[in-house]
Amino acid sequence: MSDTMTIRCNNIPRDILSWHDLTAKERADFDYLDTEDEQYSAQFVRYRGACYDLGEFMCIDRTIAPHCQRPGWESFDGYHSDTFFSATLVRLVDDGERVIMARCYS
Repeated sequence: MSDTMTIRCNNIPRDILSWHDLTAKERADFDYLDTEDEQYSAQFVRYRGACYDLGEFMCIDRTIAPHCQRPGWESFDGYHSDTFFSATLVRLVDDGERVIMARCYS
């Protein structure tokens, strides 16, 4: 196992989507959003063939020392663990209107 993390990012801003922008299949993946209020307030993004609920990302707290073990994470706002060795990263841009996504793996 490598001690370093590789981050792949093309720095292309992606639009944040609402519930009504999703396909019926994508909506079915988010069946835990069962009230109209939850669906209305949720935000999503499509990345690498998948649709992510931005509410499922964990915040990256830049004041906590352990993130120094993950160089490159300091420029992102959140992460979504995909496997034990990989994650999807998100950075809010354009006053929170769009996001930049990245893959991180070791």
